[in-house]
Amino acid sequence: MLCLAAIYSVYTVFQHNRERLPLINGVIIPEAKALGKFSIIDHNDRPFSNQQLVGKWHLLTYGYTNCPDVCPMTLNVLAQLKQKLKSENKFDDLEVLFYSIDPERDTTKRLAEYLPFFDDDFLGLTNPKFSVEKGSIFEKNLGMISVLTQSKDQQEIEAYGKYRVSHGYMLYLINPDGALQAVFRPTKGVASVSFYTVETLYQDYILVRDYFG
Repeated sequence: MLCLAAIYSVYTVFQHNRERLPLINGVIIPEAKALGKFSIIDHNDRPFSNQQLVGKWHLLTYGYTNCPDVCPMTLNVLAQLKQKLKSENKFDDLEVLFYSIDPERDTTKRLAEYLPFFDDDFLGLTNPKFSVEKGSIFEKNLGMISVLTQSKDQQEIEAYGKYRVSHGYMLYLINPDGALQAVFRPTKGVASVSFYTVETLYQDYILVRDYFG
């Protein structure tokens, strides 16, 4: 009986804590996931590792600068999110990171020219040691999804270059300990087109920050 009572008590506490988690368009990680050691560079050619994530909340998106739609739309929403946080005086200590999955074309110079179109404070990241075969430790840490497909003929080369890039659309919220705290999912609209809105992202971000204090 005592054993059953103990099991029931643990189950009740677990259920209570699970019910207390805010509902967001994504996943909250109650016990934040520590990131394995990584070493990449930012768009100012400075080293960027786990240490640079400590002490501040970061929201990371990924993609490539030649992206025709999803990436610029997401970056634009993130710029609006920062403005809304500032105007509402709510948790405006957020730093936005953009990680390129196309390091061959997205040099640090290219990233430095591209990101100010959205916000002067956005920080670009890239991995100069990237290889298609081994992937990137940083990408694996966060579960990023990306595929580079070599162009088959001259027509594809003219349209996409030597290769095409496809990728996932998740946003990763990293806490001041440098650990993954939440993953935001995009909304799916007509024809399964994925997109973010500043209203939904703002609400979800505030819920997460309020929850963790």
